[in-house]
Amino acid sequence: MDKQKAQFDRMLETMMAFVEGVNESHAGGVRFGANTPLYPAEIHTVVAIGRNQGISLTGLAEELGITKPTLSERVRKLVNKGFVEKRTNPNDRKAVTLWLTPDGITADHHHALHHEEMYAGFCRHFGEDAPQKITTFTRTFEELSRLNKDACENA
Repeated sequence: MDKQKAQFDRMLETMMAFVEGVNESHAGGVRFGANTPLYPAEIHTVVAIGRNQGISLTGLAEELGITKPTLSERVRKLVNKGFVEKRTNPNDRKAVTLWLTPDGITADHHHALHHEEMYAGFCRHFGEDAPQKITTFTRTFEELSRLNKDACENA
């Protein structure tokens, strides 16, 4: 059992090194075809708005799985950076809808290209094993996410 515990510790160290590497590569944000850098949460908000032009704050918060106050702050930053525009909902004057600006559309497009490059690199690295690796890693990350959620709920 000591060997298994040592392997577990190595797995945790390797996983944390991977996460730290990803975080470091995004530390100053990424310029997705625009002059202003975006952080991961910001670009994924831009992408979600791009998929759902005219979405409400409530709908977007539900889609992203975050609270409305968290989303409101994020949207405020994206509006100030020039990636998102708020418009009054014609059916409910108190509500707003969210739309990408031209810079937001550019960022959304460049983010998609970024993911295409990542996918191509993944396929080059893993070769013919890439499809199986994608399945295995997806299942593993889903299981680890559930484990983490359970641990947080039971803490």
